[in-house]
Amino acid sequence: MNKRTLIITIFVIAFCVISVPAVYCGQGQHKGEQKMLDVDIQFSGSFGRTVTNASGIYYYFYGIMMSEDKVYPPQYWGEVPLYFLGTQVGVIVRVTNNGPKAKTKVRIKTESYSLQTDGSSGKPLCEPIIIDDEIALGETKTIDASFTVKYTSDADSGLDRFLVKVLHINEGGGPGNEEPGLIMVKEGVFCPPKYMQK
Repeated sequence: MNKRTLIITIFVIAFCVISVPAVYCGQGQHKGEQKMLDVDIQFSGSFGRTVTNASGIYYYFYGIMMSEDKVYPPQYWGEVPLYFLGTQVGVIVRVTNNGPKAKTKVRIKTESYSLQTDGSSGKPLCEPIIIDDEIALGETKTIDASFTVKYTSDADSGLDRFLVKVLHINEGGGPGNEEPGLIMVKEGVFCPPKYMQK
């Protein structure tokens, strides 16, 4: 069996970055900090491309095309890079302090969930990464948020989401306001296609 055949016969998963605007959440009502901070998500090292549109999802890799009829909200349509299950998904997060404060202390939290066809989050796909840091005026902090999603028996194909949350370092909160220090959320999207069997 050659390498290409082996790769195609194992379970595969695709990770895709879609240009989804930053979602500014009102839980903490930190509107000033929303303008002060910029968050950028960059994925790297893809093995192909995935296209999502009103007809469904189309996965292209190694000259092969697979499709599903799952349709997501229009903000998730577009062409995105594809990765395989078990390979490292390179994710770099950059957070920039645009001012006016000379320094800001923030908590950066990354999470990942399956994405339901109604746009809501499903099951968590990895443990959150939490980093507390101080960012000077004009400075950009670069965080390696790379991760690998392992195959599980209840894994489903379709889109998944990668979230970067920027928060004040605040452990308070309660029911209905679990993250009172939340400043903003930026989203990237990745997508596991159906696996192919031998």
